[in-house]
Amino acid sequence: MNMTGMKKHVKKAAACFLAGSMAVGAAGISASAAGSALIGVAGTEAAAEKTTSKTQTALVGLSGTEAPTVEEQADIPAAAAAETTEADVQTEETAQETYTEETYTEETEAVPQEDVVNTVAVAQVLDGSYINIRTAPSTDADIVGKLYNNNMATILADEGDWFLIQSGSCQGYVAKYLMTTGAAAAEVVEQVGTPVAQVNAEALMVRADASEDAEVIDMVTEDQVVYLEEDLGGWAKVSTANGYTGYVSADYVSYATYMPQAESVEEEAARIAAEEEAYQAYLAEQEAAYLAAVAEQEAAYEAYLAEQQAQWDQQNQEWIAYLESQGAYADQAQAEANEAWANQAYLDQVAADAQAAADEAYWSGDADAAAWAQAQADQAAADAQAAADAAAQAQANADAAVQQAISDAGMDSSQVSGTSSLRQQIVDYALQFVGNPYVWGGTSLTNGADCSGFTQSVMGDNGISIARTAGAQGQGGTSVSLDNIQPGDLLFYSGDGDYGIGHVSMYIGDGKVVHASSSTTGIIVSDMDYRTPAYAKSYID
Repeated sequence: MNMTGMKKHVKKAAACFLAGSMAVGAAGISASAAGSALIGVAGTEAAAEKTTSKTQTALVGLSGTEAPTVEEQADIPAAAAAETTEADVQTEETAQETYTEETYTEETEAVPQEDVVNTVAVAQVLDGSYINIRTAPSTDADIVGKLYNNNMATILADEGDWFLIQSGSCQGYVAKYLMTTGAAAAEVVEQVGTPVAQVNAEALMVRADASEDAEVIDMVTEDQVVYLEEDLGGWAKVSTANGYTGYVSADYVSYATYMPQAESVEEEAARIAAEEEAYQAYLAEQEAAYLAAVAEQEAAYEAYLAEQQAQWDQQNQEWIAYLESQGAYADQAQAEANEAWANQAYLDQVAADAQAAADEAYWSGDADAAAWAQAQADQAAADAQAAADAAAQAQANADAAVQQAISDAGMDSSQVSGTSSLRQQIVDYALQFVGNPYVWGGTSLTNGADCSGFTQSVMGDNGISIARTAGAQGQGGTSVSLDNIQPGDLLFYSGDGDYGIGHVSMYIGDGKVVHASSSTTGIIVSDMDYRTPAYAKSYID
């Protein structure tokens, strides 16, 4: 039997041997009290007595689709604890919809009923369903375990419509029409059982090739069970618990077959608890990774803002010094604008803290607290937006005062170094919305916008009207050389959109742009050449 194809049908189970010897014949699989638990060979002695007939397969419990570990092999007892397979709950009554008494009669008529005791039966139900094992032959009796599809059991007694069975650590009663016996059971074993080899020597070398001169690549010990890949006559190709595939002398192994067995109620509870623990650990790991990524992004953004603020502070100091030389009115106007910007920055922080509290309330699972916190966050965001509008107006007043002061001094605005106040105002305004979501077709700077909706809204909120789509925005404005691009200018990238333009961003200085990138990243800051830009346009005089 091909090992790869065999493993696809094998359920996960704890390793356990079926006590007693077994033989498979036309009438079914029998089990007797005498002999080795792994039958199909004459034992650990003379090789001449070994047989590899597939009609003499022994049945043992299966532990997963990989080779049993050394610890599992050392602890394998006769009729020990059995398989733990995930399944949805199904009662005998539900199972009757698929398996009827007529089906049972047809499948088992080859075995006279008086001969089924001490033979093997196999559960045949839909994948994901199971057969209940009960303390008495009644659907009202307590459940002690479950047999899943292709689970094996030994029939201890035949009592009317019920079998008394032993499977893994479970002994109890199952409805007989749900069990396959006789030749049909032997066929299932042939189809889904996993061939194995038990070591019958204190230590057995695993070689790279089927030759006594071949390199030794692993070592297996007495009573250890390994996967049988292929019977080559004098040699057996096996897979070991250490992950090696090699060859051992067939004189020192016994062939058998793994089959999954029942899961007790206690084993099921332990499995569910372990799965829940693993799932909670997975969630905790994912949350920790998410929080770490957010913290890293926030730290990078804060560092960027600090750098921008330092540059702005330096420019602002130069600007204030200039205003002081031109008159007290302009100086006062800029001071008021600065105060308005400071108030707006404070309210931005209040809004951010409120949103963080709302997020924490949401994750806590308290819907009422989350709704209240989100309402507070929304109000804080509205207050911050109002402060931003007020700051923008105060800055506009200050700009007018500055222009008047420049005019009074007989100077032209081009003689003042640094980024113009309007450009910086637009960039600072755009950066407020970093971290907000990307929504295709959207124009909301807080609830979601796409790339052109973002640039249109930012420019519009600062008194500059531009087209809606990236392609149309690229057709307006004044062309700007990429070497002379300034903060507030729009940078366009090629794509499948209108006029061959697929994306637009806003240049913010220092080789970077702010843009509504994608539904995955939202509104972010990137290097301007994260993609090759096509051209730039300016809408600022």
